[in-house]
Amino acid sequence: MARLESELRTYAAELAEYVPGDYRAEDYYDFLVKQYQATVRHHGEEVVEQMSDETVLKVLKSQVRELIQLKRIGKLMAKRERI
Repeated sequence: MARLESELRTYAAELAEYVPGDYRAEDYYDFLVKQYQATVRHHGEEVVEQMSDETVLKVLKSQVRELIQLKRIGKLMAKRERI
């Protein structure tokens, strides 16, 4: 999990730099953690624990990429406490 946390922080910093908006890296990190928690709720802890950190990161990046393409990332960032 430590590696995943580090990778999520790095990705959050990239998002803060490249995605338009007034969100900081910590905001994106919070969003990514909540996306991870939602994934665990959806698929179950056993399934997610069997996935490598690399796979989990790929899934989260894919979800975020789709949100950016659909121009919904800003709306979800504003409502991230409800994810």
